[in-house]
Parts: sequence; C-alpha cells; structure tokens
Amino acid sequence: MAKTSQSDLINRLRLMVDDLIVGPEILSLLIPEGKPHDAEKQLWDYKEQLPFLPEKVTDDDRKAFNAELGDLIKDAISFHNAYGGYILFGVADKGKSRVKGIEGRFDCTDFNKRLNAYIGDNPIECDFQRLAIEADGVTREIGALLIPRRAPNAVPVSFLKDGPVKSNGGKCFNKGIYVRIRDECRPAASTNSDWTFLHSDRSPTHRTSAKRDKLPSTLPARDPDLIEFLGRDQPLARLREWITDPRRPVELITGIGGLGKTTLAYRFAEEVSELGAGGLEQVIWLAAKVRTYSALKGEMVAVGRVDFDDIFSLHRAILSALRYDVGPDEEDFEQQDFEERIIEALTIVPALIVVDDIDSLDPEEQRNVVASMNSIGLRTVGRELPSSKILMTSRIDQGIPQTAVLKLEGLERPAFSEFLKNIATAFGIPIVYGEVTEKLYESSSGSPLFAASILRLVKLGENILHALETWKGQDGEDVRAFAFEREIQRLSNAEGRLLLAVMLLGETSIQDLAAVLDITPKMVRERIGQLQSYHLLATSVRGSADTIIYVPSDLLAVKEILKRHLGTQAQSVEEACARAEQESRNNTKAIGLAIRSILGLWKDGRADEAVIAAKKLQSQHPTNGDVACIYGASLIKVKPPRSKEADIAFEDARRQNCSRVELPAYIIQTKKDLEDWQGLYLLTKALSSNEVHRDIWLDAFLIACNGLIGTARIRGDLKRIFQLSFEVVERITGKLHRQKVTSSYFQHLIGQRFNFGRIYFETIAQNSNNNGDQIALFDATIRLAENEIFLSDLLKRGVKALDVWWGSVEARKGIDEAARALLSRQVRRLNNLEKQISRIGKVNPEVRDVIQDVSHDLAFRGARYGHAS
Repeated sequence: MAKTSQSDLINRLRLMVDDLIVGPEILSLLIPEGKPHDAEKQLWDYKEQLPFLPEKVTDDDRKAFNAELGDLIKDAISFHNAYGGYILFGVADKGKSRVKGIEGRFDCTDFNKRLNAYIGDNPIECDFQRLAIEADGVTREIGALLIPRRAPNAVPVSFLKDGPVKSNGGKCFNKGIYVRIRDECRPAASTNSDWTFLHSDRSPTHRTSAKRDKLPSTLPARDPDLIEFLGRDQPLARLREWITDPRRPVELITGIGGLGKTTLAYRFAEEVSELGAGGLEQVIWLAAKVRTYSALKGEMVAVGRVDFDDIFSLHRAILSALRYDVGPDEEDFEQQDFEERIIEALTIVPALIVVDDIDSLDPEEQRNVVASMNSIGLRTVGRELPSSKILMTSRIDQGIPQTAVLKLEGLERPAFSEFLKNIATAFGIPIVYGEVTEKLYESSSGSPLFAASILRLVKLGENILHALETWKGQDGEDVRAFAFEREIQRLSNAEGRLLLAVMLLGETSIQDLAAVLDITPKMVRERIGQLQSYHLLATSVRGSADTIIYVPSDLLAVKEILKRHLGTQAQSVEEACARAEQESRNNTKAIGLAIRSILGLWKDGRADEAVIAAKKLQSQHPTNGDVACIYGASLIKVKPPRSKEADIAFEDARRQNCSRVELPAYIIQTKKDLEDWQGLYLLTKALSSNEVHRDIWLDAFLIACNGLIGTARIRGDLKRIFQLSFEVVERITGKLHRQKVTSSYFQHLIGQRFNFGRIYFETIAQNSNNNGDQIALFDATIRLAENEIFLSDLLKRGVKALDVWWGSVEARKGIDEAARALLSRQVRRLNNLEKQISRIGKVNPEVRDVIQDVSHDLAFRGARYGHAS
C-alpha cells in the first residue's frame, strides 16, 4: 500500500473508532480483498485465535483462558489510552493463508466486567461483532473487538492491580499505565516520548479539541548550573507511576548532596505542569534551601528564593499558592488548624506540592514538616477528585516507609558521558573520552556536581589526570563540604567515631567495630542505622556470614572533615584501628596454620570434621576470602556434597579477594553441580584467562550457554537460543583473534564454534516459517561467515534462502524502492561472501557454484525492476 493510502487508512480508522463503528467496513480496511496488512499498526492488531473455554473445562483450561484474557485486557487498555482501535480474531500474523476464521463464543459483557475490575472508577465498554469475510475462495467468520479512545484531557486509565499469571510464571501486566505505541502495548512511564504522547490530544484530524493550557505553577527560574537534563530514566519512570497511583500520595527523593535531587524534582514538576499528569490542577514549588554550591562558579551561591524555614511558614506558603484566604484569626492557629485549611483547599484544587531540601531545616522542624506533609497527603486520598501529591527532597530518609523513598544514585553511565560533553563545552575545554571518562565516573561515583567540579579544575589549567587526584585533596574540599558537611555536623560523637572507624578499617563487620570501639554489637547496629539514613554507610550481606559494612567510595575523601568534627576523639579512633590492623596481621599466620590443619583432615578422609573446623575458622574471620574458600571446599567434600552452602561461601571468597588459585575451579564446579546455568553465565560472561592451553572462564561460559540453551528448548524460546549460540560464536572468534593458543586448544575452540554456529543457524531456520522470512537465514549465513564459519551445507541453504525470499517479493502486486534497495544490498553481501570463500580456498567447489548462480540470477531478476547489482 502506498504511503498516501496508508495515511488515508489511518485517518479513516481513527474516525471510525471515534464514531464507535464496528461492521463490515472495518474488514474492507483491515483485510482488503481478503489480504491482511503485512504489519500491525497503532490502530489494529491481528490475533489468530479467539479466547474461549471448551465445553468440558479443566483447571489448566481455565488458567490458560484467564491468561489469554489478561493479555487481551492489557492490549485493550493500551489501545484505549492511545487512539483506541480494533483487534481482529481469526487472522494469523504470518503464512500464505492468514485468514483462519474463529471458533467458539466470546462473551464481551464478561470481558468488559473483567477489564473494569482492574481499573477502578474509569469504566470502558468494548464492543464485539462476528463478521463474515471471503478469503482464498472460502467464507469465514472473523471476530472484531472495538476499543474506544480515551477522551481528550481525561486521566489515563491505570491498572490498579497486577494481571493474571501466565504458564511461564510471568504476569500478563503489572500495576501502572500501558499505552499502544506502533505495534506494541507497553508501560507508558518508561520513556519521555511515550509519556508525552499519553497526555496529548490524540483526536482524529479535524476533530482536535481545544488545547489544554499548562497547569499554573510556582516553579522558580531554572538553576543556571542546569545545562541540559540528562538520564534519570528509571527515577522519572517511578515518579510517573507514582503520580497516577491514587493510593500513594507521598514520595521522598533522597541521596547525598550533589546528585541532582532538586534537578530531578524540578524536571518532574515541569513535566506535570506541561502535561497535566495525574489529573492535578496546580503545581506548587516550595524550597527551604538558602545556599547551594555552583559547580560552574566553584563557590557557594545564594538561592534565588527561600519559601519557608519552619512548619508554620510552610503551611502559609502552601495556602498562599492555593489562594486560600485564611482570615483574620490566623495568628491564633495551631498546626492542626493550618492542616485542616490546606486539606480543604486541596479538595477544591488538587495539586502537586514539591517541598525541596527539607534537611536545610533544624532536625526538629524536619520531623514536623515530614509528619505534616504525610498527614495532609493521606487525607486527600479516597475523594471524588484525584488525590493531591506531596513530593519531598532530602538527604535523609526522614523515617518515611521505604516503599515511598526514591534513593538517587549517580547518573547512569551513558548519561554521564553526555553530561561530561556538555560541561566541557560550557567550560570551553576539550571533551573527554575513553579511559579518562571511566576514571571520572569512578572518582565522582556519577555525581554531576563532583564531575563538574573536577572538570572546573581542568578549566583552571590542571591536567585532567592530575585534576582527578587534586580534587581528592584540598582543592575538592569546598564541594565535598557542601555535599557532606551538613550531615557530618549533625552526627553525634558516637556516630562520628563509628564512621571514622569504618573509613580506616575498610570493609569490616559489626563484631570488629564493637571490638575496636569497645561497645556492644547492639550499639553498633543502632549507630549504623542512623548513619545509613544519612547515606554515609553501606552494608552488604555476604552469604551466611556477617553483614559487611563499608563506606561508599565517594565518601572516603571526607575523612578530614569528619576528623575536624570529632576533634581530639579522632586520635583515639585512629589508635584503636591501628591496633586492630596489627592484630589482623598477626592473625594471618594463625589463619595459615588453621588452613593447613583443615587440609590435613581432607587428606585423612575426615571430611565432616573438616567442615566443623572450617566453619569455626570462618566465624572467627568472616571477612577473610581464603577462609571462605576453604570452608566452601570443605562443604563439597562431604557426602553428599552441600553444594548450595558451598556456592554462597565461594561467592563470599570471590568478593573478599581470595588469593587461592583453586577458587575459580571450585566456583565453576559448584554451579555445574547445582545446574545454576544463569549464575554461571553471569559470572563468566566478562571473565577470561590468558593461559595458552585453556581458558577456564571461557570453557565454563560455553557450559553455561549450553545449559541455558537446553532450558530455552524446553520453553520453546527460539529467540533466546539463537542469541546465546551466536554470543558463543562471537566470543570464541574474539578469543582467537586476541590471543594465540596451543594447537589442541585451538582445535577444541574451532569445534565448539562450529557446533554453536550450527545451533544458531538451525534455530533461525526453525523460526523462519514462510518464504518472506528466508532473508533471516541468509543473514545468519553472512554473520557466521564474518566469524569464519564456512560449513558447506549451511552455506548452500543460506544462499538458496535468499533466492526463495526474493521469489516471495516478486509474488507481491508491486515491488517498491525499499525492496529493490534491500535486494541490492543482499547481492553485494553475496558477492563479498564469494570473495571471502575464494580467499580461504577450502570450501567445496559446489558451494561456490551455488553462490555464483544465485548471484547472477538475482542480479538479472532485480534489473527487471530497475535494480542494478
């Protein structure tokens, strides 16, 4: 169909959807002359079968039926949130005779009830008709389901609960908003473009409604340091899901200073104002921050507007923004009186209220603000109007439930690179690339503020590598003080001593800290909890061992700020840590003796005793990687082996930098025994060995992929099979190009590459069901040849597949320019393949003849349509 007729088709369908038409004219548009369109689009979808229950129903039948309806409900809501549309049943996606017809009965009334049970107070009424159509000389019945379009400016329809469970254990859909984009029904909050489309007019041409104005807002001028908003796709997606959830009125963005909490909140508030998301009618921005650090200027600067400094000034600012006249008795109001007035105002005008930088206030005021905002938000839920939303930012978690806390980390890696380019351009310095970018990312932990501060040193004349080191010293003091000094100044001396001890000891445990600081483990845990609320400590549970406590890398450089805060108490902590380090060095000799004793128990066949001894040693030294390795090895030497426990112990050993050379073999063997193919795959995916006679990590990777392919075969997941098999092919090729190996290992790898290459080819062939798909088989042939796989039978099948594909194109009514250009490209690839096999000189001459014949034939046939080879 030409471009103009395709455009006309779309316009006509949009009008018919809006007019709620579902009749024979739909079939004339979507199955013209009995031939369905080659591709599905935003307004229609084809499904081969109609969901229905047989007369004698089993539990499995009912589960499968519910899952099919779940998928259909997801599609219907997605269509409704976009342009509306039609789903035609009895039409296959592929094949020569795609019009199959339907059997069984579809209860549209029941379907609408099920659908509306997932979405609450926004009822949707779909319409279903059975329509007759003649295709391939046979008259069949087609099922047509009309999904109406969501009205302009209406709140998008959201799933309030998860969908039915499928046979593979996954859900048909999750809570949230879905939208139809092109031929895909997907979560709308994931990308900015989908979210913007969701809130657009979406009316047919000539029926557009009046454009909605931006929501009124009190947003301040943009921060001059904000050159361009980058990244933050996941945090934005979470905020978009939150703004549409009627039962979650409060969200807190938290994280250390300099990560861009205010920037994220501002960008989201702008988006809500522009799109009117969540059915809100106003955006209110209120900030407590007085001064902030400007990376572009390299100094603290005053914030343009401070809206509140305590709970009462915050309440007054909200009421003022809502234009609520309190009255003359305001001076006599208590906190509860203000809250009642705010809730009353929000009953009239639901709003997004952003309360920025709460931790600028005194601790007592912080608690008051959070408690009040939480109470106000919760009391707007469950009304006829949409609930108002309270978005707060703070460096501290503020005791908010973790489900309502969005913890911000550094920028995502791709966004960080773009951020560096923008900052370098702003500073007028060369753009950084490659290894320097990695060093910057590591040094700054992805913090925009830290990265910009480092590049500012380059602007002032520093070499970039020298600037990275300089920033860790005195020259980075101001920005680190901005990011952390507020938190450190509010620490008690007891909490400060514990934080300094962790900085000095590195990775440590609750028991070690209790011993160094001469306090109880309970007191250690309490202080860790407080430090974590300020994001000054991190913890990691290592298998069955103690929790490991450490300081995030971006915090290590604030040691001097902390020591100044502690004054003379810092020296006592340093001395205690030094004594602990000396004792640790003395323990190394004792650990070595204990390990040799355990090895002796292995040798004498006393495996059970070895486990007891290794477990005791591991409890005494929970952060020693060699000890964890010996404990794991003891677990797999007993009968029967305790492989699950050993796997955890070996993971501890790897993370704790075990020095024992046998650890990799232990890890690999344990995962093989457990048939943990996914774990083995993830572990070995990026690891390699430089030994010439073997690569233990690559060999394990091949085993893992083989296991995953076996699992995928059981699921019938062809896509996963050809992805894994080709990943193996590419990895072996990369290995052989990068490193010389022994002749025997070379032959082993070549054999493995052939085996996985054949799996890849045969899976592509299995997935290419019709002649039009055969180009995929030719593409597989080319990709294998690029990886030096030249198997005669595969080459002949791949080249002939190209001929079959072009034959299917010639069978169409018209051949457009895109098809001719695609053929031209394939002929060039075919000619390059011929040259490639001519150079190696080992391929069967019959294969070369097939390539030449097909190449000449396609060039001739293509020329008839204006194609020049």
